[in-house]
Amino acid sequence: MSKPQITLYNTRASPYGHYVEIALREAKAEYTLYEVDLRNKPSWFVDKVNPAGKVPAITYGGPVVPPDEPSPASFKLAESLVILEFAIDLFPEASLLLPRDPVERASARFLVNLFAEKLRTAYFNVLVNRASTQEVITAIDELQKYMPAPGASKGPYVNGSTFTSIDAVAAGFLLRLDGCLKRDIGSFPEGEGVKAYNILHTSERYERYRAYLSALLQRESVSGTFPQEQIVAVQRAVYLPFRAPV
Repeated sequence: MSKPQITLYNTRASPYGHYVEIALREAKAEYTLYEVDLRNKPSWFVDKVNPAGKVPAITYGGPVVPPDEPSPASFKLAESLVILEFAIDLFPEASLLLPRDPVERASARFLVNLFAEKLRTAYFNVLVNRASTQEVITAIDELQKYMPAPGASKGPYVNGSTFTSIDAVAAGFLLRLDGCLKRDIGSFPEGEGVKAYNILHTSERYERYRAYLSALLQRESVSGTFPQEQIVAVQRAVYLPFRAPV
């Protein structure tokens, strides 16, 4: 019996779409990826996939058709955290599955939402809203207590040796934030990104962050869905115009 088709509509620059794609990779799902040009959004995407015009979005089930001709028979779903939960329900055997114990499950959901909220806020404030790069450092300070110590026996991820949806969400944002700071891409004054990057990558205070970031990058589902040069080019084009004039 053939599996229902899954089509992921995304743009690789999106942290939201990245963690959805990480989840699908972790689940070993068969899916079709369609890159949506948000600066030249096709009308069929708004009309037939997501009326809000945002990515990520998926179609599930229905006949196998070209991605730009989505079938009305397929189920359409948007909003990244909702899609993430849907993927977890579709593939209960995958490691992204939330714990079965109700208390542990609630705790994991709390951390998914905490990482998403803290990192999303820092991401857009620093890259678009001309906030200080200190906002990224503060967010990492607050989240570091959930990151394992370097070489911890329990494993390199938030829940130990098991990579979960918490780590998928963290990867989507942290890889992009770290790369933007390193390359000084954002709405902050010129040079401030590099200063923040140097703090995060040299201070003993952020050893947990560096070890966690390294562990995420070593995960195939993360690195294999993160075409860095393509993403950097988009980030330069999108976020540098928000930089405050000198």
